[in-house]
Formats: sequence, C-alpha cells, structure tokens
Amino acid sequence: MKSIGTKTLHTERLLLRRFCETDAQAMFDNWASRSENLTYVTWDPHLNIEQTQNSIGNWVKSYDNPDYYKWAICLKDNSDYVIGDISLVSVDEENSSCEIGYILGLDYWGQGLMTEALKAVLSYCLDEIRFKEVNACYASLNPASGRVMEKAGMTFWKTIPNEVEQKGYIADKIYYQIKK
Repeated sequence: MKSIGTKTLHTERLLLRRFCETDAQAMFDNWASRSENLTYVTWDPHLNIEQTQNSIGNWVKSYDNPDYYKWAICLKDNSDYVIGDISLVSVDEENSSCEIGYILGLDYWGQGLMTEALKAVLSYCLDEIRFKEVNACYASLNPASGRVMEKAGMTFWKTIPNEVEQKGYIADKIYYQIKK
C-alpha cells in the first residue's frame, strides 16, 4: 500500500479532482441540501451554505494527509462545477483494504456517471495505491447503488440483516467487493 493522496483522475466524460472552497454552492445545490438525494446516507441535508462550506473547508485541510482520498466529480466540459463526490470512507491498513462511498446529484442519475467514476477510483485504489481489496456497501432499499457496483466490476460479498436504521427505515446493509 502506498500513501499517494488524492490525485486528479480522468475518464471519458468526467474529471475527478480535489474539492476546493469555490465548490460549496454547486455541492449545496446539487446534493447537500436535497433530502431526496440523501435518503440512504448517514448525514442530514445541509440547512445553509455555511454547513457546506465548513465540510469542504475540512476536506481541503485533509488533503495534506497522503492517506486522504476524496474526489469532487465534475463533467469534463465543466470542471469547475461539482455534481457529486466519491471517497475512501475507511482504510484498513492491516488487511490492505478500503471502503468507498459516493453520492451523485439527483439531476445526474441514470447516465452511468457514477459507474464511470467508481471504475476510475477502483483502478486507482488497486493499481496505484495497491490495496488488495476494495469494498462498498449500500442499504437494501437502494438497489440502484448495487447496480453501480456490479457495473463497475464489483461482486456481492455479504449481507448484514437490519444493519441500517436511520431516517425512519430499517434495511439490510449489502456489501460488494473487488480484489486485486
């Protein structure tokens, strides 16, 4: 495993780059303030732009850590406008594994963009950082997220029944993984 930090990644349609302070308004508008976009994540909608600015400020400071991996997802033809994010939400150095989490603004769903972003980050994790295994999970009430994982080459690993209890629902947590 190499500690190389968040480097810019390019795909056919996307640019994955570090967040910057000027991304706050787009993040707030595209997903951070939209409850329908946040049903299956652990955090609540941001009530104001200041909450989003604080989150991004913390992320920007974290980029100094070479073990911090968080990308702003942008369309290539508008690289100053964030439409989602993808990051390593946990790292297990002992087992050389990590877990990826992601979110995409509702207006960009159904276009294969998250699959494209996930493929790029999986490749970075396995080929550049050299993790032996990369995991991701989703609440069973959100099968579209599982389809993203499958299309990106991940395979079903395990289900933990009734593991997710939040926002008025209980769901199974379903894990996918890919190994080097």
